Amino acid sequence: MLHLAVLGLLADADRHGYELRKQLIELFGARRAMSFGSLYPALARLEQAGLVKAVTASVARPAPAPVPSSGSLAGELAALRARRTAAKATAGERSSRGGRERKVYGITDAGRARLVALLDEPAGDDRTFGVQVAFCRHLEPDRRVVLFERRRAELTERLAERARADHARGSRLDHYRRALRDHDTRALTNDLHWLDELLELERATIPQEDTP
Repeated sequence: MLHLAVLGLLADADRHGYELRKQLIELFGARRAMSFGSLYPALARLEQAGLVKAVTASVARPAPAPVPSSGSLAGELAALRARRTAAKATAGERSSRGGRERKVYGITDAGRARLVALLDEPAGDDRTFGVQVAFCRHLEPDRRVVLFERRRAELTERLAERARADHARGSRLDHYRRALRDHDTRALTNDLHWLDELLELERATIPQEDTP
């Protein structure tokens, strides 16, 4: 899922790690905050596989032009203060970046092909499907229909299994546990309505073959 999300974000624009982390937090939500500890190894794996590449790195701020000697004590002191200020600013800038230049990543042609393949695969879990929806514009309309229809079939079966389980339990659940199950059932039903709306929109974009 992380590889899918990173490839999707880089397909939109080149980004460095800090920008990717911010976008991933927005995508996954605050309850699944993305740390650099998991992001950078993922970027390294994608780069090694040829799916992303380093497009540039931020350049360190150029050193200020030296203050020419004035031949006076006041001028020499001013030059010394300027050099110290510049040195502190450079050290602070490097410290804020963790002592490293910001490496900017971009997606490769192989990465775009891999992104489409990941979008076209069965999701496997709810969170992965959410990421697929976020970047499904990279799929052709007919493949988006397949994605949504597959998800609809999964949720329909999940709802049917829930109904069978509830029927088997009868009245053995107390009020609160039944309320939780009712809440989940409503959420599944709402997701099905949402998918129906998406499918209707997608099917409207696919040219219909002329019938004889």
